[in-house]
Amino acid sequence: MMSDDATATDATAGATAHATAAGASATPPLRTSDDPAHAACIILGAGEYYGNERRALELAGLSGGASDPLVIAADGGLDHARELGVSPDFAIGDFDSVTSRISTRPVDGATIRHAPGSAESRLDRSVRRVIASGPWAGLPVITLPSQKDDADMMSAVKAGWMAGARQFHILGGLGGRLDHTIGNIQLLAYVSRAAGFAFLYGDRIAATAVTDGEVRFPACPVPDFPMVSVFSLGNESHDVEIRGLKYEVSGFTVTNTVAQLSNELMGAPGVVRVGDGTLIVTYPSAVPAPVVTTRARESASLGALSDAVSDRLSDAGRRQEGLA
Repeated sequence: MMSDDATATDATAGATAHATAAGASATPPLRTSDDPAHAACIILGAGEYYGNERRALELAGLSGGASDPLVIAADGGLDHARELGVSPDFAIGDFDSVTSRISTRPVDGATIRHAPGSAESRLDRSVRRVIASGPWAGLPVITLPSQKDDADMMSAVKAGWMAGARQFHILGGLGGRLDHTIGNIQLLAYVSRAAGFAFLYGDRIAATAVTDGEVRFPACPVPDFPMVSVFSLGNESHDVEIRGLKYEVSGFTVTNTVAQLSNELMGAPGVVRVGDGTLIVTYPSAVPAPVVTTRARESASLGALSDAVSDRLSDAGRRQEGLA
């Protein structure tokens, strides 16, 4: 299988090129993460949940709210779905991380729940099988090869975007394998540059990305872990402003070699703003979800699903996998 972080880097570069090409036209309108018009999607990953599943699901809007988000199990996320009593709309992956063996059967004409106005046919064409038996019998699955160009998490986000989602809450994507964690952080930037919104939840900490916009924290009690850190996903992010936190800056440039680490929420409203660039912002998962605003231009697609064996495999690799 190809390296997940290299794949995410390639995809992010494509999104950046798309945004650059589109920049010649009029400035796009502001988009905010709390706009009810943005359909939400929860992705259950195979990684660590740290015993805070219920809190994370509440933050993601799955429980205790009026929203009805799309729920996708990415590979081993099926195991977590069973533990949480959450019913996914579909599963996607090569299913090498699922602890219990699953069997599937062919199906003709399966459909997946979509947001109104989304391009249903593009995603539905990828559903060729359903789980044959067990607690998830009948659940649509999109089966991917193990020798693919995108990680299962990237494929899950692409599928959610095809289904009309523009806001993603990803559980089981921080901690565990370092390479997967880095790839998922890059994925935040990939979604942000396409004018979507994505949030990762981990051990006491959450992360999001913002492109040409701001991350605004509401006033709230200071948690035991109050840390907020800021990283640039490009070489430089310009006109960075931080207000309402312990350390404030204005007109600052954050580079991909020097981060703004270990700032702190103070209980008052706070904001991290960037005029030009993409920032990763980490913050306490115990606080209310921040509102992200962006001037990035919305992309119609995040790219096709990586549902074929990669043509980047070396001749030796293809022979080893029995593909040549």
